[in-house]
Amino acid sequence: MASTPTASTASSVAFVADSTLGLPPEEAKSQGIHVVPQQVLHKGRSFRDLVEITPGEVLKLLRSGERLTTSQVAPEDLRRLYEALLRTHGRVVSVHVSCLLSGTVDTAKKVAQAFGDRVKVLDSWSLSGGLLLVLERARQLLREGVAWERLEEALAPYRERVRGYVLPATLDYLHHSGRISGLQRFVGGFLRILPVLKVREGRVHPGPRVRGFAEGIRKVAALSRRDFPEGARVYLAHAGNPEGAKALAEALKAEGVEVLGVLPAGAAVSVHTGPGTVAAFAGPRG
Repeated sequence: MASTPTASTASSVAFVADSTLGLPPEEAKSQGIHVVPQQVLHKGRSFRDLVEITPGEVLKLLRSGERLTTSQVAPEDLRRLYEALLRTHGRVVSVHVSCLLSGTVDTAKKVAQAFGDRVKVLDSWSLSGGLLLVLERARQLLREGVAWERLEEALAPYRERVRGYVLPATLDYLHHSGRISGLQRFVGGFLRILPVLKVREGRVHPGPRVRGFAEGIRKVAALSRRDFPEGARVYLAHAGNPEGAKALAEALKAEGVEVLGVLPAGAAVSVHTGPGTVAAFAGPRG
């Protein structure tokens, strides 16, 4: 194995993320991010997310009433990617969906042991746009000269501030995934009540309930303003709902929020909260 470099800069480090990031692999690669697929499970078969099944196919199956689940990244996919990247880079930063939502972080850490300190695995405490915000902050810290050994420590204050706000279009998929009961689904559907789910410090928390999707959009913007009175940088995500994402972007911009981009929600969000979901992932400015 090649000798360990004595210093790290963002240009000498390759960045890896799992497919909960949401970006198509080629688009991610153009941003210097190498995506490793999670698994989408359907009728006893496993498909590598974004490789063997597309976000559109996931949404089509869900809308037709099929039941899907997701699973963590395969160890061999991680091992092959780390080996390939270390042939051309000094080190690898591998940022993943919260360990409280998936086993990917633990798997990545086990695989990384074979590469010594050349691979650093970081828990984003989030997913989707929140994962992207944490990865971008890690890259910025390395550019600013933060030592490799101190990267996770230096990243921690920012990671603790990242928030996610997820608005499903229906209660059906929260019921399928066991997050709400059949009675809650029935009553909520009858009254058109939807929850705003909050992603904070690696967990998904129940948030305020709203009457209808439009009110939910306004509530997400209000929560962002409350949590980031100094302003925020935000990535949006949606599960086949570009109009909903556009409405959310307009509501956030009206609150002075900087919207950095819009991502496909990815299989994990689509499967557990359903088609039509929109989400905002926010981090502090600066």
